[in-house]
Amino acid sequence: MLPALQELSMGSLDMRHTLTWRPLAVPCSTATLYTVQFQGWLDAPQCRRTPRTHCDLTSDLGSDSDYGVRVRAECGQQVSLWARLSGLFNRRDASLSPPEMAVEALGDGVRISFQRLPQTASVNITASTDVLPADQTALLVAALQEGGVYCVQAWTYLDPQRRSPEEPWKKPTVAMVTAVATVTLLLAVLWSVGRCRAEGCHAHFQKQPLPLSLRPDWPTVRRACPEPGLEICQPIAALHLVELT
Repeated sequence: MLPALQELSMGSLDMRHTLTWRPLAVPCSTATLYTVQFQGWLDAPQCRRTPRTHCDLTSDLGSDSDYGVRVRAECGQQVSLWARLSGLFNRRDASLSPPEMAVEALGDGVRISFQRLPQTASVNITASTDVLPADQTALLVAALQEGGVYCVQAWTYLDPQRRSPEEPWKKPTVAMVTAVATVTLLLAVLWSVGRCRAEGCHAHFQKQPLPLSLRPDWPTVRRACPEPGLEICQPIAALHLVELT
């Protein structure tokens, strides 16, 4: 059994989370491979038996939850003990650097643009007290006073209202509420039928008679058909006319 790895640390800057560790302390005749696991001890897909001593966990630690992270080394047929990150990691503790901002005069206003913004973060601009979401990279501030001097400041912050998992979670909730209501209604109908007395059930659920065409004892009249070749005769009453002179 190889010794556990040392000096694990998580660097989190601008919502990019990178785990680093020191290489295996003992010599290895083959290439040393490392495997990283996170909460629930799932393998990080991009850091499974990798020769690197760092792992980008940005996509794996993508929610505001507390994560446990661990890593181990592999040398030939030998593996090391799991080394765990001290404490739990939460992306809300990430550090945010000042945004890269460009200001351009445009007519009677200015155009403020940013090269790159962190994920799930917003920018607060004090020149116009506007908030620029992370999915926008430019803002136009119009109707400024001619000849005036303006100082534009901007800083990034984590916006708790901008959480990407919220919208997919709402749709199954509507279906879940509908299913629960349907099951509740079905149980109520079954319970009422089971508790219904005979008189009350006959009063509320009256059996309608079948129409004559659907009854098995529907009276029918069979008409005799004439034999082939016989002439059908029908007696007719004739009157004898007498001429009067």
